[in-house]
Amino acid sequence: MSGFLILQNKNRTKDHQVTITDANAAAIVLQADDAVRFKIGRGTGTPSFDLDSKNATANGSTITFTAGKNVATVRIAQDDLTDLEPGAYDCEVAVVDNSETAPANAIKTADAQGTFVLLRTQGGDVDVPT
Repeated sequence: MSGFLILQNKNRTKDHQVTITDANAAAIVLQADDAVRFKIGRGTGTPSFDLDSKNATANGSTITFTAGKNVATVRIAQDDLTDLEPGAYDCEVAVVDNSETAPANAIKTADAQGTFVLLRTQGGDVDVPT
């Protein structure tokens, strides 16, 4: 999963399929009590966007996965990115292993650094016939 790229248009909600592997490209099999975490930001400071599979945002961003698989769906709601300007950001996907005790809630994989690009979107609403 190292070096992945995620593209998203500003003012649009989008689902992203994320395949979770370790540094050797072996699948990280997700367990029901794991938590998948997704962060967007620049540098090492506080992320501009931080989401985990245990808690949806008020705007509807979520992370869902099926236990026994190594794919998660990261839904990023358009209203969660209103403060971000179009451009390139660092992003990270991590799996928190709730079964670990030393240390508690250890990160199962840290080889999930990538680039998130927020693209400009042309104005105008789309009217959907009812």
